Formats: sequence, C-alpha cells, structure tokens
Amino acid sequence: MKQFQWFPGHMTKALKEIQDKIKVIDIVLELVDSRAPLASENPELQKIIANKPRIRILTKKDLANDKLSDEWKKYFEQNGIPTLCLDLNNNSLSVINDLARKLLKDKFEKEQNKGLKSRAVRYLIAGIPNVGKSTLINRLCKKKVTIAENRPGVTKAQQWIKINKQMELLDTPGVLWPNFEDKRVGVKLALIGTIKSSILPMDILFSELVEFLNKNYKGLLSRYYDIEDINIVDEKSIEKIIVAIGIKRGYLLGEGKVDETRVITTIIKDFQNGKLGRISLERVGE
Repeated sequence: MKQFQWFPGHMTKALKEIQDKIKVIDIVLELVDSRAPLASENPELQKIIANKPRIRILTKKDLANDKLSDEWKKYFEQNGIPTLCLDLNNNSLSVINDLARKLLKDKFEKEQNKGLKSRAVRYLIAGIPNVGKSTLINRLCKKKVTIAENRPGVTKAQQWIKINKQMELLDTPGVLWPNFEDKRVGVKLALIGTIKSSILPMDILFSELVEFLNKNYKGLLSRYYDIEDINIVDEKSIEKIIVAIGIKRGYLLGEGKVDETRVITTIIKDFQNGKLGRISLERVGE
C-alpha cells in the first residue's frame, strides 16, 4: 500500500496546545470509536494524558456490535481504564459526571480540607477526528455550541465551555498521528470516517471491507442487497459482487455497463451509516 499524506498542520499545533493545558485539567474524556477502539486510539495523545485520570468513552455504540463493545469495555477496565459505551445522541450522559466525581473524590476532598472552595470539574475532551466530541458537548450543553458533522476535521481550535457549576470542558480538535506502523489502521480509520476516504484508493477500502464482511459477517451483503451469496476467493469474486449489486440497484452506465464507482461508494457509505447492521472492525485478542 502506498504512503499517503493525511496529517494536517493544525493537528501538530493541537497536540502542543493539549500538552500546554493538561496541567489545569482534572480528568480526560478520551473518545474512541466503538467499531475500532484500538485503531481510533491516538498513541501521541496517550503520551500526553498518561498521568491524568481519564474515562474512555466508546462512542457510536449504536453502530457497533453490542457483544464486542461489552468485551472491549471489560478489556479496557481490566487494564485500569474506566470505560463507558455510549450512543451520544440518545443515551443519558449523566453517567459521565457521576463516574468522574467518583474517580476524583479523593482529590476534591483534599482541596476542601485545605480550605479551597468547591468548584467545577475541568474536563479535557480529546480524541481523533469524527468520534463524536462535538456531539457530546452539544448534548451536555443542551444546545448547539459546536459544529457536529459526520466528517473529519470540523473542529479546528480549542475552546473552553462552561456547562454548569459542576462541569467545565476544554474542547480540542481531533488529532491524529504522523505515521501508521500498521497500514491496516489507516484502512480502518478511513472506513469509519475518521480520515477522508479519498486519501486511500476506494477500491482498496472496498476490497478490505468486503473481505472482512465475508470472513466475519457471512452472507450479510447478499441478504442486504438481495443478491446471490458470492464467496470471496479472489479479485474476480469481488468484481462479481460489484456487478451483482450494480445490476440490482440499477447503477448502470451506457450499454448496460455497471457504474462500479457508485456501487463501491454506496456500500462504504451504507457501512458507515449503519445500514448494513451493527458491525465492529476489531475484536479483543486479535
């Protein structure tokens, strides 16, 4: 797989700003995507927040396999990371502040014993692009204070947001890291919409997705698109799937030729939007 450029300059600045502000933060809310909890974990961010209390929030729970999300929650907690699995659009978010207060109980008791006044918890909202940071903040504020879109790179700068007397949030831009040691990480991030899919060739993304579904969610494509169940054994098998779906959907060019680009784009978007079902790209122990 060819190298690709995807690390915008503002992300370097964002990591530096997080490092500068981390001293005044009480606790970090680290957001990762439930469908790929390890691929969406930023190793550069881990270095900065390593010594801070944190809560890892597995977002987009509604798009991921429930059983696998529960297994990831258990896995992270066994490794000392308090974890919540949430659908940020629908689940109650009071559990976040409840858990944070529990984790920070000793710290705030020490402050009170020193005669310091009761104050709001200062949170850092951090994670890679498009994992739901803006959605989380808008829900906590109960109004739209940040732009929330299902595409990467929307938030560009830090901002402090006072939620109430109990919570103050530092919102940060989504930050990636300069190099993937494993190129499969890049594929996963492109599939879940964290980096622009245009950075990687669409045919590669499509092939990786179809082969993954064929191995882990057998028969899903045939059921959803109402086509013959085609087992993936080579590139010709993948081409047959494209043609079958193109014909079924009427995605045709002149002389009955299938519009392959439209088929590939449709299937990737159907996965990203949850139309294919609740699918997780990673399993504990793999």
